[in-house]
Amino acid sequence: MTLKTLVTGVAAAAVVGGMAAGVTSIASPASTPAPAVQPVVWDIPMPQAPAPDLQAPLMQTLQALAGGGSFAGKATYIQGGIGRIESIAADRAYNRAAAEGKFPLMFNIANIDQEGGVASADVTATSALGTTASQNVQFVAGPSPTGWQIAKTSALNLLSAAG
Repeated sequence: MTLKTLVTGVAAAAVVGGMAAGVTSIASPASTPAPAVQPVVWDIPMPQAPAPDLQAPLMQTLQALAGGGSFAGKATYIQGGIGRIESIAADRAYNRAAAEGKFPLMFNIANIDQEGGVASADVTATSALGTTASQNVQFVAGPSPTGWQIAKTSALNLLSAAG
């Protein structure tokens, strides 16, 4: 190895080393402190996005079911519809409650949570007599005028609570 090759290699290493030091000094000037390391917590679920504004369509669904008229015409608001015998039983329960002065009902919906095509909400119904009842009600996206139907199990629970 010649002296010229050795001197050229050392000079090149010095230039590369100087460039690296210069880039480092440009990237992190002495006046800017390095960012602090933040602790990380694992296995904690990220907060879910809030449910879209479903209060109005869910309220319309409940009001349509609590409104006057036969339940045969309200089948589109109930998941899977209702059969003839269920419709007759629902009409009797509704007429009995109306005769007792429980209608109209006022609804309050809180804690709406949606996962895909299913939404659940805490529904409080207040009768014209002032009595209140609260229940968690499930809704499903479906072919009703509001775009939401009450789940069949929730409809049956509400019917037995009213009867």
